[in-house]
Amino acid sequence: MESALRMIVVLALGLTLLVLQSVVLGLVSLHPFSPNLVLPVVLFLGVSPEVPLVRGALVAFGLGYVLDVFAGNRMSLETFVCVATFMSARGAGLRLFLRSPSYQIVLTFVVSLLAGGTTLALRAIFTPPSPFPVGRALGTVILLGASSLATALCAPLVFALVQRIELRLGTRRETSERSEE
Repeated sequence: MESALRMIVVLALGLTLLVLQSVVLGLVSLHPFSPNLVLPVVLFLGVSPEVPLVRGALVAFGLGYVLDVFAGNRMSLETFVCVATFMSARGAGLRLFLRSPSYQIVLTFVVSLLAGGTTLALRAIFTPPSPFPVGRALGTVILLGASSLATALCAPLVFALVQRIELRLGTRRETSERSEE
């Protein structure tokens, strides 16, 4: 029951972050510095030892699906990237990166670059070919780097929100278990 509640609350946080991101980007043009606020949530779930594999994968899938709906993607591209990011972070065992905000920023920047590159590569594979002028390649790299930087700078706040959810709901369970004894 607690695991389902945690999953629902983290999904609600991800949805709230996406709505907030959409509202802010609608009011203020941050292009090319538009962050992906779902990625730090998925990354936190991947590196947190308290999050079970199945729950983390389901939340990553749900957040990726919601991100696809917000972006209007038909291919479920972000769903795949979010689940792959979660599994890669879990497989890498990067527990050290939960320790300080500087580590969180660096990890999120690197993972955001990799996730953005993966998204671009998958779009290149699955969409009809179009001309890719050399001048646009530099623009694409700048866009990917700027978006990754914005995501990385938002990461400590998002990590803190998800950690607070995990701790609050986890301590509630431990408290109720102690009172039953």
